[in-house]
Amino acid sequence: MDYLKKSGCLFMLCALLACTDDGRQEEPDLGEPPESEAGIPGLKTLDVSNVTLNTATVTGSVTNNGGASVTKRGICWSKTGIPTVEGASADAVSIQASGEFSANLNGLEENTEYYVRAFAANGAGTGYGEVLNFVTGRTSEPVQPLVFLDSTTFDNTRKFEEHWEMFYPWGTDHNGSARMYEDQVTLDGNGGLLIEANRIYEDEGDSSADPWLKIKYHSGAIHFKEHIVVSDSLPSWEISGDFQVPTTRGSWPAFWITGAWSWPPEIDIMEFKGNNTNWQNTVTGPDWQNTSWQTTKTTVSNAGNWHNYKVIINKTSQTDVEIKLYIDGDQTGTHTADFVGKPFWLIINMQMEGSSGAPGPEYAEYRARNIYVAATPAETP
Repeated sequence: MDYLKKSGCLFMLCALLACTDDGRQEEPDLGEPPESEAGIPGLKTLDVSNVTLNTATVTGSVTNNGGASVTKRGICWSKTGIPTVEGASADAVSIQASGEFSANLNGLEENTEYYVRAFAANGAGTGYGEVLNFVTGRTSEPVQPLVFLDSTTFDNTRKFEEHWEMFYPWGTDHNGSARMYEDQVTLDGNGGLLIEANRIYEDEGDSSADPWLKIKYHSGAIHFKEHIVVSDSLPSWEISGDFQVPTTRGSWPAFWITGAWSWPPEIDIMEFKGNNTNWQNTVTGPDWQNTSWQTTKTTVSNAGNWHNYKVIINKTSQTDVEIKLYIDGDQTGTHTADFVGKPFWLIINMQMEGSSGAPGPEYAEYRARNIYVAATPAETP
């Protein structure tokens, strides 16, 4: 009886314990822990990149899965507070074996601060990384031009004297038969300038300028007090004005810029020589004896009515500019020249005879208004 009892006990013990061939006990296979025992994933929010006006890319990383499979991961964001998946979110679009992933944020508002963090979810819940913040881009404001002259400069004597000097920058004579006098230039009281040319019969000798014609007229000229210079800081200039011009033989009205310290350079924005053809010239060259001319000639109907004449000068290299010429808003020609860094005077004048033919009329008048001079500064990075 004692032996049977002992044998029964040993049998029951062997049934309860599984034994290996070498006599060691084998532990039971318990499988994966139940979901209730898993933790939420651990994460890091790594970086914000490729920020534009309305988009950004955010990178995160799952540092541990909490003991259960990750079912979703991505980036959530908000404009205030702490972002959660209950708000705006984007799923991961790139997942690396290391656990790193990225997501693209779209539909953002420009120039707005956003808070972002990585998230990942498993059966136990959702884990989050650190909160990062960034600001979306903004539409760059157009660079505003610096306006040196506008439509008010002929409104009254005070404004006129603030911006303009009488005569040519070099004196009263030039290349025709007219000598400039102050009383030939008046303001019309309506924002306009009037230059009158009158034939004279007294002997005033010859012009002091080549080709030294006999003085037969009194007329007028004015020049802008400041220089016009295309430079790195002011690479773009616009110069324009409205004019009524005489087109009779011997009348020679002009609106032009010329070198302040040497000639050439020169750009004729408007020049009539005794008929209704407008000459727009660009003169280049090392000196006055060696010049190169680019000329655009345009017939202007009813030139005695108001018309607008304009030039836009843009720096294209360290030495050169592009010169776009216009009449009444229509581009008439494009010239090029090595004018960077060269100072110019702006002149409004009415010369007589010379290149406009002879004999000239007894009287001619030339009107100007809405003179505009502006330079657009270079954009700063």
